[in-house]
Amino acid sequence: MKTFGAKWVLSNRTPVEGKHLEGWTARCERAHNNLKDNLPAFIAAILLLGMTNRFDNQTAFLAVFYVVVRIGHYISYGIGNVPARAIFYFSGLLSNTYLLIKVLI
Repeated sequence: MKTFGAKWVLSNRTPVEGKHLEGWTARCERAHNNLKDNLPAFIAAILLLGMTNRFDNQTAFLAVFYVVVRIGHYISYGIGNVPARAIFYFSGLLSNTYLLIKVLI
């Protein structure tokens, strides 16, 4: 809010010329954008597994695990911890990939 002003915070978040986020705020914005890119596949997997009645203990665990590692990814991205960020990202990617494969099998 300090960088872009109250009008920007209340708007659709169009870029403001000549101003940009720096440091941890820019990293948090990139982490949020990354989540927006990856979340639709997770939602699709969960909805399809639920509609086809394929939930079991393993898929329930992986769904919760995905949410936890995505929160860890956001935090580690924000503080700039690259190794932890990579571990969280790939853990979430693997769990989501398994969920998507389970939809197909």
